[in-house]
Amino acid sequence: MDGLEAAFDRIGTSAEHHLEVSHSAGLALAVTDGEEVLGVVCRGLADVAAGTPVRPETRFHIGSISKSFAAMIAMQEVAAGRLDLHVSVNEILPWLELPEPFGPITMHDLMTHTAGLLVGTEDAPTGPGALHRLKTNPPTTKPGERWLYSNDGWKVVGACLEEVTGEPMHELLRTRVLGPLGMRESGGVINDATYQNVAVAYEPLYTDRPVQLRHPLVPAHRIISNTADGSIISNVVDMSAYARLFLARGDVPGHDGRRMVSEESFEAWIEQRVQDDEGGTYGYGLWSEEFDGVRWIAHSGGMVGYTAMFAVSPDDGLGCIVMQNGYGSGLRNLVRAAFACVRASLAGDALPEPIVPPAATSIINEADYAGVYTGEDGRVFDVAAEGGGLRLTAGSVSVLLERDPLGEPSDGFLVPHDALDRYALVFGRDDAGTVVEAFHGGTWFRGERYTGPQPPELPQGWLRCTGFYRSNDPWAPTLRVVARKGALAISWPNAATDDAGDEELIPLGDGWFAAGAERDPRRIRFLGNGAGNKAVVAEFNGGSWFRSFED
Repeated sequence: MDGLEAAFDRIGTSAEHHLEVSHSAGLALAVTDGEEVLGVVCRGLADVAAGTPVRPETRFHIGSISKSFAAMIAMQEVAAGRLDLHVSVNEILPWLELPEPFGPITMHDLMTHTAGLLVGTEDAPTGPGALHRLKTNPPTTKPGERWLYSNDGWKVVGACLEEVTGEPMHELLRTRVLGPLGMRESGGVINDATYQNVAVAYEPLYTDRPVQLRHPLVPAHRIISNTADGSIISNVVDMSAYARLFLARGDVPGHDGRRMVSEESFEAWIEQRVQDDEGGTYGYGLWSEEFDGVRWIAHSGGMVGYTAMFAVSPDDGLGCIVMQNGYGSGLRNLVRAAFACVRASLAGDALPEPIVPPAATSIINEADYAGVYTGEDGRVFDVAAEGGGLRLTAGSVSVLLERDPLGEPSDGFLVPHDALDRYALVFGRDDAGTVVEAFHGGTWFRGERYTGPQPPELPQGWLRCTGFYRSNDPWAPTLRVVARKGALAISWPNAATDDAGDEELIPLGDGWFAAGAERDPRRIRFLGNGAGNKAVVAEFNGGSWFRSFED
């Protein structure tokens, strides 16, 4: 559209800044109104080795954005009288035998992430395998009691849709959504063949330590899937057609009188039903949140080696999709910048400045963390505020700490030095919010302001659990268990810094521990005996991680 060139140039500059601090090789972004794509921004490479640039037609995995597609099919089945969202899913799938210790689990519970089910370890590479895992990993809270994101719950949603329609999930996506919307370059299945025509997935090289910008990217592990929680491959042009469906409130643009869902079903689909943990509300495969005074209907997406963000602003009459082949938690800000630029251009206002993420060494409230910290092992380190950041000095090591430049502020920081980078440095606060301690791997460091009790003695036998474990799970290839401050803690070493805080393991009896909180359905136990009487298997949520020789 004439007059928008400057706006998309400005969006492109924001995209370039995003890639500079993102663990990604390239990205594509599109903005559409209710009639057509207004513009596309492409930056970086779809294939680093071949030097292939990202283009508008480049396909990416969209991850959990796929959940909203499945939700729309569910609304079609409800309208047709073939599906009841408020009966136990065991009535729909008698063979499932899903444990219901606190009452019936319904499609409504699953589609709003309130069933109390675990997120899913992805240890099982197939949908049926994941459903089988749920039989031995029951929910820990009553359905509807709390919001807890669950990919495996949406795998059950897909199985229910397959049961009532007699069609596999990828065929349902093709015939019910992708085909009618003219999304000809999109598909609802991930198999070996689809990797021939998709941007190469990338992830950081190291899996044994927190991710840092200085770490090189490598092609990510391939996965195979056709489940409802995240199996769609698409490009920004096709996804713009999906955005226009929302702007038309369930109608098919360009096809007068032909609707994908009725007005009533559309309202039920996008209705926001529960509070989520991202500052907004969640409906059926969609969340709603307000930015810059404008409501979004949106969902993010993550797959192994891909990240995506989809948002529609009904009041503006705009939709935006951004996809990248790699990781980076700032896509929401990039979509926000894109909406702001297009909104200003259409109104004839001055364009906003490009977004420039803060430097990794820029730390908010840096003075909170300053002080001297003494470890259980006798090590001492000093943290000093310096130029809006934090300098850690430990013996001969002196380094500026880093945060995830695209993430939300947290008390966990990276230590970009070869001697210390295997663990994040995570600070702890007392009940008044004062920073009083720090954790680095298996060492607890007492700060000068710490006035709490002495930690208890570690129970006899728990040391056998500590160590580094590996798995073939592409989502979480490693986990580490450490003992410090009288307790065991688990961490996922290559998680983003926002998730760098280790979770305490809470003993439950019979060798089982809860990770983080007893009410969360996350359970781990340690099996076998190896050299030094060390456990050799960590069994977490039905998946298995095996002790490695690495520290």
